[in-house]
Amino acid sequence: MTGQVGGCMGIGRVVGWAFLVLAMLMASGDAVLAFAPGEHARLMTADIWLLVSGRVPRFEDLPSLTALLLALPAWLVAAPVGGVLLWACRPRRRRYFSKGR
Repeated sequence: MTGQVGGCMGIGRVVGWAFLVLAMLMASGDAVLAFAPGEHARLMTADIWLLVSGRVPRFEDLPSLTALLLALPAWLVAAPVGGVLLWACRPRRRRYFSKGR
């Protein structure tokens, strides 16, 4: 049983790092777009949703929290997800609460 949990924790760490790397790439893409001449078009979460799912999300059909998340910059959504995964799947020592008793 311990091996399975360790494997899941390892996968969680890899996925967490992948989310953080993707967030850094998206943030750097936003920075490059900001220095480009002309109007600044941010890389929004709705754009990533369109690339992944192949359809445009309709904001009027979505709950307000989902619409808010889709309106945020993509890196601002991906970075906390990666950070939480890394924190939740961090390697920890085994604790023995009744060690001296």
